[in-house]
Amino acid sequence: MHNKYILSKFDKMQITLKPVKSSVKIFNYLEKKGLISVLKPTTKAINTKTRTGTVDILYTSNKNFGSHRLMCIGKRTKKIQLCYHLDNEDFIFINPLNLNYQTLYLVFALDKIDVFIKKLSKNLLSSKDFVAVEIVYNDPNLSFFTMLKKTVHCEVVKDEDKQHPVFFVAESSNLKNNKIKHKDLKIFVGE
Repeated sequence: MHNKYILSKFDKMQITLKPVKSSVKIFNYLEKKGLISVLKPTTKAINTKTRTGTVDILYTSNKNFGSHRLMCIGKRTKKIQLCYHLDNEDFIFINPLNLNYQTLYLVFALDKIDVFIKKLSKNLLSSKDFVAVEIVYNDPNLSFFTMLKKTVHCEVVKDEDKQHPVFFVAESSNLKNNKIKHKDLKIFVGE
């Protein structure tokens, strides 16, 4: 745990978030806030004139966090537990088995961890500091993106009588999931 962000005193707070549908507009907004990077072909890759093509590195993981790994996540969590990472991670929301998944939300704090923790410690957070995005699968514009380092987030599922959602995450093998202590801050996703 990155002890810099542990708080010693909490006052009770409750925040309910109204989820928004995934859209190019919301993803552009999250990208402008520096929280994600959508996967798009680079200018170099599109405009290459070489005989064999080109490779353009989007980013390289910090070697301090280990080699890269690809994980398959089956998500059943219905309670929001915010976290952050000190390096990037890639989300891949594909459903090759075409299963009928419970609705999956990705909750973002709209500030990086340093600002977020200051607001949390001063009880200054409101629903305006978050967005809960309803995830879509198999969409080339919305289902693949990079969560940028120090982005406060959480995946949570809607309580429905369906198969729990499954998705993929690629990240450095030693990357820690830094949970943020916010037991006195309750966040809910509501319609």
